[in-house]
Amino acid sequence: MSFRDLAKGYRVRPNYLYQVLYELEARRVIAPKRSGKYLQLTPLEIEALEKELQRRGYKRGA
Repeated sequence: MSFRDLAKGYRVRPNYLYQVLYELEARRVIAPKRSGKYLQLTPLEIEALEKELQRRGYKRGA
């Protein structure tokens, strides 16, 4: 799943998703690998992002 697909699925802007990602990274919940300007997220990191979005009140799809 790409970062853009994840943002569309939760109906948030990609910038907001990056903000959530950086907050999780600062709290050492996830540690994404960077390849140039791209992020390579593992399924566990994507799951952590989704869990945080749901905690903040965002729902997938609807």
